[in-house]
Amino acid sequence: MINKQGSISSITLLRAIAAMLVCLTHINVLNGVNVSKYVALIINNGGEGITIFFVISGFIIPYSLYVKNYRLDGFWRFLWKRSIRIDPPYWATIVLTIFVMYIPFNLKSLVLNMAYLVPFFKGVSWYNHIFWTLSIEFQFYLLLGIFYPLLMRFNPYLTIACLLSAGILCIALNVNMDGIIFTYLYDFVIGIILFLGYIGKISRRNLLFILLAFSVYLMIGVSFKSGLIPLATSLFILFYKNNKPIPGLTFVGNISYSLYLTHIAVCYMVSRLLHKLIPDNNWLFICTFFSCILFAYVFYLLVERPSLRISKTIKLSGSNAPAAALVPGAASDQ
Repeated sequence: MINKQGSISSITLLRAIAAMLVCLTHINVLNGVNVSKYVALIINNGGEGITIFFVISGFIIPYSLYVKNYRLDGFWRFLWKRSIRIDPPYWATIVLTIFVMYIPFNLKSLVLNMAYLVPFFKGVSWYNHIFWTLSIEFQFYLLLGIFYPLLMRFNPYLTIACLLSAGILCIALNVNMDGIIFTYLYDFVIGIILFLGYIGKISRRNLLFILLAFSVYLMIGVSFKSGLIPLATSLFILFYKNNKPIPGLTFVGNISYSLYLTHIAVCYMVSRLLHKLIPDNNWLFICTFFSCILFAYVFYLLVERPSLRISKTIKLSGSNAPAAALVPGAASDQ
């Protein structure tokens, strides 16, 4: 459901949950925490937040192109718009990471990190191990910008058959290339199929059947979580109807990109500063988490929000539809 601010409420909440899961997992890796086995189960599986982000991108990016009547002649504007939206906060985080983690300067490494090209060159590492997901996202933008007009031109069931075939082929071939989108293609496929059902290209009943069938295949062919998390994400987007902001979660959803980018650097800073002052791991865990939230909010105000505002001024060619800021986040608002 779209709220008064033009945001799909379920996406905002999912982005908050995904960002917090990833953040909590990394804090636990650095500091550790003593909690019940049920809470530990959630924290230890916080990496599944990345899966949620991929499914969201698979849904929201084609949805935004649909809203704006995207055509192939708008490809470079689309990439420019996405670059303005995501790159300045990302580059600022690179600078932050270099200073916080005392990373020696290397021009080649810096350029490849900034351009999301690390997976394509040997002997180069990401400055921050979460950056690989941004490379995956940008690869998705490239592919979608090229193939979206074709996906929308054909019969929707033929489009879905092609998408499913591509996802299944990658799984059957056991594609497992670090930092390459084809390893995670099925997450984006589920998001795109959800988009087609969301805009009414296929019936709700058929959408649910296809999502369930493909998710069961993923549970069997990849892992139980690989099918369950995308399915749960899709169903939440589809059926969540409350468009009223939820205090806390809505706030974190709005700053989720900043939180995702900066939380590891903040974890390092807080751990170095407070580990002697706060010897109790649980309290240190809590202080680190809220420090990550606070820093992300400041980062959002100073870096991310200006990029967001500038990106909104870039119009895609052929778009007669009103600009809609669907979700305040890197893979959502346009």
